[in-house]
Amino acid sequence: MPTLEMSKKDFEKLVGKKFASRKELEEALWKAKTELEELNNDSIKASLEDTNRPDLLSTEGIARELRYKLGLQKKIQAYKTKKSGITATIDPDLKNIRPKAAYAVAWNVKVSNEFLGQMIQLQEKICQTFGQKRKEVAIGVFDLDKVNGNVRYFAADPKTEFIPLEYKVKMSLDEILKEHPKGKEFACLLSGQKKYPLLVDSKNEVLSFPPIINSAGSGKVTEQTKNLFLDVTGFNQNKVNTALSIFCAALADRKATIGSVEIQYGTKKITTPSFEKKKIVFKKDLIETITGMQKNDSHWKKRFQESGFETTFKGNKIECYYSNLRQDILHGVDVIEDALISEGYNNIPLEEIKLSVIGNESPKSLFVDAIRDACIGMGLQEVLSFTLSSREKQETLVGLQKETFVEIANPTSLNTALFRKTIFPELLAFLAKNKHAVYPQHLFEVGKTLELDSKSDTGVLEKDMVCIVLSNRKTSFSEIKSFLQAICNAFQWHFSIQETNHPAFESGQTGLIQIEQKKGIIGVLNKATRDNFGLEIPVSILEIEL
Repeated sequence: MPTLEMSKKDFEKLVGKKFASRKELEEALWKAKTELEELNNDSIKASLEDTNRPDLLSTEGIARELRYKLGLQKKIQAYKTKKSGITATIDPDLKNIRPKAAYAVAWNVKVSNEFLGQMIQLQEKICQTFGQKRKEVAIGVFDLDKVNGNVRYFAADPKTEFIPLEYKVKMSLDEILKEHPKGKEFACLLSGQKKYPLLVDSKNEVLSFPPIINSAGSGKVTEQTKNLFLDVTGFNQNKVNTALSIFCAALADRKATIGSVEIQYGTKKITTPSFEKKKIVFKKDLIETITGMQKNDSHWKKRFQESGFETTFKGNKIECYYSNLRQDILHGVDVIEDALISEGYNNIPLEEIKLSVIGNESPKSLFVDAIRDACIGMGLQEVLSFTLSSREKQETLVGLQKETFVEIANPTSLNTALFRKTIFPELLAFLAKNKHAVYPQHLFEVGKTLELDSKSDTGVLEKDMVCIVLSNRKTSFSEIKSFLQAICNAFQWHFSIQETNHPAFESGQTGLIQIEQKKGIIGVLNKATRDNFGLEIPVSILEIEL
């Protein structure tokens, strides 16, 4: 969990209340989903328990939340902006590099060592957590008085030079990635790119090389700095907008005046930051369903107010407005959870358990364990592979074409882009990685497969499967069939085998298994498939539904 360091005096000033004892401070912080770890004179160390609340990643954010919880603030904190007159132009060539950006100005900032420490902490926490180590969000803070006019964010030649922060000599963008500490740390974020993102002002003075490092000129903020220019970049406009709004709100809480910037995306224009309220509507009945408590509307309206919400009760519906700094509100349940924190979990009445039950393993789990025990009894070694796989393993290497899979919408890797439909390709990949081990290698896995099914409520059919793979120089259809017979005898199943064709198996040595309503496949792997997996020793396979 993210850990924050704060000054107690500064925190109390922002909240508008003094905390006389450690216990009082501890209880207050807990209402803001924050746990007090250390209190040493003026120093507070606390950990945020909810990583879905980037708006709480600062002293200002926690203080803002407590003003609601303690009844010191009745309405959603309103933040206003003035037009800065600055325009930012975004280069379309950044589309596949780092295409999205948001900007703002902060005037009349009272910079001190304490202020700098808090702003650096907020910047780092947002980038590390909400920004996934700068991959999704990177923030730059600049001395506005050193920024000349409008700014331009574009795809630059790697040979472009400027003086990076904490350095005194010019370096090219390529050199920064190879030699600068921050460049080496975050070079992976620009891996494979032929051009790099760069932010410059109207005089072509470099402000920043996102998401790597600021320039030594405008990118250095000191106690003499009076006005700030803020830059946030990433891949999702909503995320960069949120990060910018959170940062601007923290500055505004410290009496800075926030200025907006007009951003030009080709023919499209947007203005950042924005502090418009968000709205969610849910049924009033949901409160009693979730809490089990019967309270009147005014009671819950007060609890919602203490959680930073503005609510209107209309019949059986509740219209709830909340700050756009919050990204965790997806359902009415999220609103009710905050109301219960304000209520106090210890104040929720306990109910006796009305149904007495005895826990036990489900029949299905017992059956799957029995299959596993049977396989172990036949001298097979158990393997556990991932249900996430790749199209290459599940389709290409076994000779299939144009298969449909349950796929991940935004996979982080092609190796985990979809869910497996069969287990045997995963066991073949396992054999390929263990060719150095002593043969014979006789393996089994009991696991799940997934496939699309329009008749299912979820559109997906999940199956439990058992797969047996034998790899030895004399393996044959007869050998693998003997394992099928042994399993069927153990569970008193009757099976039939019908000859079939499959691109992964030898013709004439492949069969479709039928066990009541369950199906499976049995056969000897052909040489082409073995070559695809880099296997030299013959392999026979059995896979059936459970």
